[in-house]
This record gives sequence, structure tokens and C-alpha cells, in this order.
Amino acid sequence: MRDNTTFARQQDVEGGRESAPISVALRASDAILEHGINAYLTSSPRVSVLPRGSLLEADVSVLVLNNMDDEWLKVLKHDAARTFHYPIPVVIVADAISESQLNLAIEYGMTSFLPRSQTNLDQLVDAVVEASAGHSQMPEMLVFQLVAELRQRKRKTILAEVLQDSGMSAREIEVLRMLSEGMDTGEIAARMSYSERTIKGIIHDVVKRWKLRNRTHAVAYAMRVGIL
Repeated sequence: MRDNTTFARQQDVEGGRESAPISVALRASDAILEHGINAYLTSSPRVSVLPRGSLLEADVSVLVLNNMDDEWLKVLKHDAARTFHYPIPVVIVADAISESQLNLAIEYGMTSFLPRSQTNLDQLVDAVVEASAGHSQMPEMLVFQLVAELRQRKRKTILAEVLQDSGMSAREIEVLRMLSEGMDTGEIAARMSYSERTIKGIIHDVVKRWKLRNRTHAVAYAMRVGIL
């Protein structure tokens, strides 16, 4: 039922038509904060705040926090489990969120994040309406964090594939990395607690396996394929 209502609201929002108030499950860091925001939201014709404990009947979940912390992440995780079959978009207002918290919050259903110091109550209502229509709001800084994280994950995937195809070991990669930083075999041997002969053998094996000319060519190749 909630899914059909949400779809209808999305059509109304996109078509510019009036729609029924959006049901909101509101929670905040403290009772005074929650009471104040509840009073404002209740005065808006666009939203309707549900009684505490009515998460499963909500169209959008709103959390207004002093700080995002492990306890609130546990709340998000618990909510995600309860609404697994009928996911509810989550709008979070908080002072800050770390990269690891951001990734977990998104995994647990967060669709929009609003910096508390830069958000007024009208903007919160707008975010709730947008969330109910399937839209997301993220500050530019958080978008950059997400893009960087996705790139890093992609790089790790590519690296794993390259390593599997090439048969490279972690020790060989470390030797190539130190060569790329300008270290000679003696310095690498001392750093890795190997003999210089062992380091030269590792380099020789890599050059031979990849059919390269020399160690410089090996470093350049490793950079080109994304190992370094």
C-alpha cells in the first residue's frame, strides 16, 4: 500500500499537482529538539508526523542528530532490517558524517543527508518531499567522497584481476613500488629484510615473466596496468 501511495505522490510532485501529506517517522537526538521539529512539521500541509513507533507506516524516515555515531548507525541498521521488504527512504540531518559512516548509512537506507548548520526547516520539508518521490540530496563534499570510494573499489577490483592474470605476489608488488620511488636493490633489501640477491631474483623473475626489457620497463608496465 505504501509503495503505491509513494508512486502516486511521485507522479503528483513531478506533475505539479497537490498530493496527500507525506507520512514521516521522526526521531531526534534529544526530546526538546524532536518536539520543536515535530511542531514545525505538523504545521506544514505537505507532511504528517506519525506517532513514535510507527516506522512501518511511514513514507519517509527522518533523523535529526547532533552527531552521527555508532548508536545511531545501529538504529539505522535495525530500521533497515524491519523495513527490508518495504524499504523507506531515510533523510538524515547532522553536523557531520565520516566516510565510513556515510557508506554504512547509505547501505542502511539513507537517501539524503543535510548538513545541520546549513539547513532550515523549510529545506527539511523539501527534502522529505523529494525523498518520497525517489530523489536524493547530498552535499557536493559527500558526493566527492562517494565517487572517490567507488573509484577505489573499482581500482581494487581491477588490481585483483590483474594480479590473478599475471600471477604477481604481494612481495613482487612491494619491490616494484620501491623501485618506482627510486630505491636501489640494496635499499629495498634492507627495508624488506632480504638479501640483495633475493631482491635481484624477484626483479629478474618479474621481468622474465612479463617478457620485459629491464626493471625500468617493469615499473612502467606495472603503472600502466594499474598495479602501482
